[in-house]
Amino acid sequence: MELSRLLGTSFACACGRTHTVPVKTLLYEAGAIGSLPEIVRASGEGRVAIIADVRTWDVSGVAVQATLKEAGFEVHRIIVPDRAKGGPICDDVTVQWLLGQLRGVPPAVVVGVGSGVINDLSKWSSFEMRVPYIIVATAASMNGYSAANVAPTIAGVKMLIEARPPVAVVAEPSVIERAPREMTTAGFGDTIAKFQSNSDWTTNRFLLGEHYCELCASIASSLEPLYLDRPEEIRDGKSQAVGGLFEALFWTGLAMTLMGTSVPASGGEHLLSHTLDMMAELRGGVHDLHGRQVGIGTLLSAALYERVLAMDSPALKPLPARVDGAFWTVPSVVAAVTTQYEAKKRSHKLVRERIADGSVWDEFRTRLAGTVRSPVVIRDWLRRAGGAVSMSDIGCSRERIRDAIVHMHEIRKRFSIVDLAWLVGILPDGVDDLIDQWLTGDGT
Repeated sequence: MELSRLLGTSFACACGRTHTVPVKTLLYEAGAIGSLPEIVRASGEGRVAIIADVRTWDVSGVAVQATLKEAGFEVHRIIVPDRAKGGPICDDVTVQWLLGQLRGVPPAVVVGVGSGVINDLSKWSSFEMRVPYIIVATAASMNGYSAANVAPTIAGVKMLIEARPPVAVVAEPSVIERAPREMTTAGFGDTIAKFQSNSDWTTNRFLLGEHYCELCASIASSLEPLYLDRPEEIRDGKSQAVGGLFEALFWTGLAMTLMGTSVPASGGEHLLSHTLDMMAELRGGVHDLHGRQVGIGTLLSAALYERVLAMDSPALKPLPARVDGAFWTVPSVVAAVTTQYEAKKRSHKLVRERIADGSVWDEFRTRLAGTVRSPVVIRDWLRRAGGAVSMSDIGCSRERIRDAIVHMHEIRKRFSIVDLAWLVGILPDGVDDLIDQWLTGDGT
């Protein structure tokens, strides 16, 4: 299937569902910003609000404003301020400030200029304002450009909420290629996570009867040669490889939009990143880029699958009855995490009942054998692409990464490899061995 034909359509899928693609345009070409007036006019008549931060404004915001003003649009600039310890974040406080700014305009169309945080804030605020938005991407750093969901921090808890994807994703190749290298390698980490998220999806399909869509699970696979055959070209910023990565990020994000959930591109490997983010907010620290942390989470997930699938007949262990309130410290965070964990207990019970049958376990291992990638392969990809491959690469001490690993299963209600590792006894007892073998950076 030619993927571009899906844009702006609704179609009946072989999975039994009708999928809708609200994104109408993907424009990745030189001079793409020059096409914005036509795209904006097709999206709404009236004022345009441009949302950026101080860096993305200089990179592309100035050109976006000049192009739209020259075309006769009334344009209002909104610069999301940095925090004292770094750039802006997507949280409930920031979005309320942004909504106040937008209501003072108010816009007919929102144009976001940026990557992860700016894209999420533009998506979330335009959804609340009930106006369309367009994103002018500035880095191949994550797969959220075309996704409907937003991953904000609300009352200290990393959440996943449903919004609306952009009507168009616009990017200048020269801008994407000049983005900081760590942002591009973060995008690489976010993209290869799909191997592990699809393994989680296959696990839940088999053990819990979760709906599965072959199209959404494989939608980015045809693009793999563009960025995965030679990861060194991602590291070196080669045009074809970076362009292939951006396209893969777009379509992986769109797979989430088609499903209405994050399952095609986010599983247990993402929990490590979300937990590290929450820990940083709770303790006043800093965290690394989402995709760099996800790359480490993907390596960990692959190591967990390797150990789980090597077990002939696991002795099932009880999971903790409740979340570790002392670790999460803030009462509102404890309450929110508890809600997620309690909602997952039914899945724990069902999976326990299923894999207690030895024949089911054997079939499960057979089915998963062809979907997972080994941690050796994942680490090799990350190293060759110049990504983070160890806990020190993402600024984590042993204590911090250990705390994240033994608490990451608490924050989401969806069952993942992390829960399965607890059920079969690999976690928490094996956490130090996993860190030593895969996350110190000492392996060959």
